[in-house]
Amino acid sequence: MLGGDVMLARGVGRVINENGVDYPFEEIRRLTKQADCFFVNLECALSSRPLGEFAAQKKFRFKADPEAVGVLTDAGVDLVTLANNHALDAGPDSLFDTLQTLHYNNIRFTGAGGNRQEASKLCRMECNGVELGVLSYCDHEEAFAAGTDSPGIRFADLSDAREYSNILEEVRQASSLVDHLIVSFHWMPNWVRRIPGAYRRLAKDLAEAGARIVWGHSPHHILGTEWIDESIILYSTGDLLDDYALDSHFRNDRQLLYTVTLDKNRIYELHAHPLELKFGRTLFAGPEARKWIRQWLEKTCKEVGSSVVHKDQQFEIIPG
Repeated sequence: MLGGDVMLARGVGRVINENGVDYPFEEIRRLTKQADCFFVNLECALSSRPLGEFAAQKKFRFKADPEAVGVLTDAGVDLVTLANNHALDAGPDSLFDTLQTLHYNNIRFTGAGGNRQEASKLCRMECNGVELGVLSYCDHEEAFAAGTDSPGIRFADLSDAREYSNILEEVRQASSLVDHLIVSFHWMPNWVRRIPGAYRRLAKDLAEAGARIVWGHSPHHILGTEWIDESIILYSTGDLLDDYALDSHFRNDRQLLYTVTLDKNRIYELHAHPLELKFGRTLFAGPEARKWIRQWLEKTCKEVGSSVVHKDQQFEIIPG
């Protein structure tokens, strides 16, 4: 199961303090706990340190109390990706706090570390007899990039031909080590009306290099899913938990949670569960929201050659 961005700071933190760590995902927990593996993108630091002056020029900086990790464990999250533009909002020391908190709570992570080698490391895990691997990249916030001897995220400079080639080689090598490789990419600007051609080309290159699932996030709203041969490209899985202002066009309060059915050899089905995001809480979508999500998903999937089938309060995304 794949979800989008999870932000546990600011207003979400207040909701947690007032209602407990089980409150934000209380309604959808019965779904997330059914998954053999559940992955999300963690879009905040987990640290008791003050925000400080690191990245002080940013308009939005997200740091949650370490206890907020209980939201993840309560929902059954197995892995988080950290290659994003908020992992270092509170500085390198808070990044290490985040890694330590995740480790102590048995949540795997990828996409950030004490240096570039650690941030680039493939995370391997068994999921109901299938070995999965996850790599995590972010194409913005270069100031957070891990260096040879400095902590940070796995930043991907897609304008650099050598770096682009290196990423594809990393994908090729990693895909040979596992049954299925998932490439997480925090990419694209916020509020994307159509998927830019450069990202569709990158997705195709990643699939050809061996990525079985390309798992995109960052735009804050859902985008279409493309099937490329036996690989699936989730261009944007949107947000899963936040306190963000509502965009009336993109309706970032209407989101999806994705379930991929696979065995050691291939993907069989892709389903999407419609959700409604409230302030610091995530619920199953009601009829009006579900209708809007279906229409939006049909439109954005059609743009990349996929179709949507409505099945029992959820959607199946199929080729063609």
